Amino acid sequence: MRVYGLSSLPAGLFGDEAAEGRDALRILAGERPVYLESNFGREPLHAYLVAISVGVFGRTPAAVRLPSALAACLTIVGLFGLTRKLFGTRAGLVAAFLCAFSVWAVMLGRLATRPALLPCVLSFALWAGISAWQRRDAWRWFAAGVLFGVALYTYTPIRVIIFIVPVWIVVVSNHGGARRMWPGAVYGVVGFLAVAFPLILYGTTHGEVLFGRAAGVLAINMDGGPLAAVRMLVLQAWKVAAMFGGPGMGDTNLRHNVPGRPALDWWIAAAAGFGLVVLSRKRRHVAVIMLCLLGLSLIPTMLSEEAPHFARASGAILVVFPLAAFGSVVFQREWLRKHPWPKHLAIAGVLGLAAVSAFSALWLPPYLAQANTGFSFDEQCTRAAIDANRFLHAGWQGIGGFADRAQPAPDRVVIIARDVCPEYSSSGSDTVRFLVPVDFSGDGALRRYVSGELPPIANLPAQILFLAIPGDEERLVPWLAERYSVQVEDGPWTPPDLLGNAWLVYRRVIATAKSGS
Repeated sequence: MRVYGLSSLPAGLFGDEAAEGRDALRILAGERPVYLESNFGREPLHAYLVAISVGVFGRTPAAVRLPSALAACLTIVGLFGLTRKLFGTRAGLVAAFLCAFSVWAVMLGRLATRPALLPCVLSFALWAGISAWQRRDAWRWFAAGVLFGVALYTYTPIRVIIFIVPVWIVVVSNHGGARRMWPGAVYGVVGFLAVAFPLILYGTTHGEVLFGRAAGVLAINMDGGPLAAVRMLVLQAWKVAAMFGGPGMGDTNLRHNVPGRPALDWWIAAAAGFGLVVLSRKRRHVAVIMLCLLGLSLIPTMLSEEAPHFARASGAILVVFPLAAFGSVVFQREWLRKHPWPKHLAIAGVLGLAAVSAFSALWLPPYLAQANTGFSFDEQCTRAAIDANRFLHAGWQGIGGFADRAQPAPDRVVIIARDVCPEYSSSGSDTVRFLVPVDFSGDGALRRYVSGELPPIANLPAQILFLAIPGDEERLVPWLAERYSVQVEDGPWTPPDLLGNAWLVYRRVIATAKSGS
């Protein structure tokens, strides 16, 4: 579910995904950034992983998406290990199953941006930390520190979630477990600093860059006064709380979710709530830590625009699924067994609910194939890049996971209108710039044109593909007709809007030099 059809489902490559691919190209060219300063600033681990993938597959959507997909697969393993340490093997298996078929988790893994890395790395960090504390093993402490250090390079919300470490130390110390931390915690600190030091050092001199992205999406401010800020905070908190089971209250972004679908099915949300209640009675210190981790994971989406934002809340996966697994196991063992129902009927009831949730996730491929979904992933600019690559006989041709690494065919040029996937729109521009394996230049194989400033026709090669704004063909065809044979074709259309209107994005004007020209 995470790797199937990565190049074609959805049909487009969103501009933010393409921006990660362009960063990967710079890394392949020799750059070694500690932090990515473009696009308001981003953590670099995902770009380095994408660089490895692009080095193998070439400039394709699958190459950019594969690291996120594999990270989402590993999250299932990390979540199993974390839950098993907390609540036992059966709960670990249930949590892994719930995560495996969660629409939230699957969609997170199919988007080629940073959020999928956060729950992956953090699950293994928490797993290692709990194991180190239980076994008092120095190397496990060191591994946990290293993993928490790596987590700082994954996704911005980790800067809030990392405070779960001091919370855990305080709660465990109050519960009488302080002795278990010494001297192992020292190894953890050493491992953390060894990995995190370059980013910490960068932050001391580039604070405005490091915190610029978080400030740019902040939804709560004091511009309207304290009362308005409090009202906004309450509204944001309600939206985020409702996302876990409220019908139609989930993320409405088509790239993150089936619009409005809650993060959890109703029974999973109920099981998580039940698990928390039971846990607060039997192991209060663990319940406190889990609640704190949940709160820290939700703060980034609670304080930012577009709440609820499933990507910014990705850390909450490591709380809600373990709690739901624990609650379902306790419910099956402790409650259903006290009633005269047969044991196999109790087990079948839980499995039946899990199967219903799994079945709902199997409808994702048709959703990803919808026109509106493709449009939200910049399908039209992806089609423009495919048209350019097919004409140049180079790059990704729109099928499969590998790109054609051949050099562009000589005596061919693609000229794109300034307003088709324009430069002022970072989204469409990045999609074309990443997928087409040549750079825009005034005399290269990929160029821009302005309708009123066409290049000298005598300087054009034998074969040209114009991706023209509809209507420009009325000027281009007469201008080309004396020297070229010209063919005009419609390009992609936008999906119909709420009024049923659709727009042609561009027309293909294909010019081939006449004999003797």
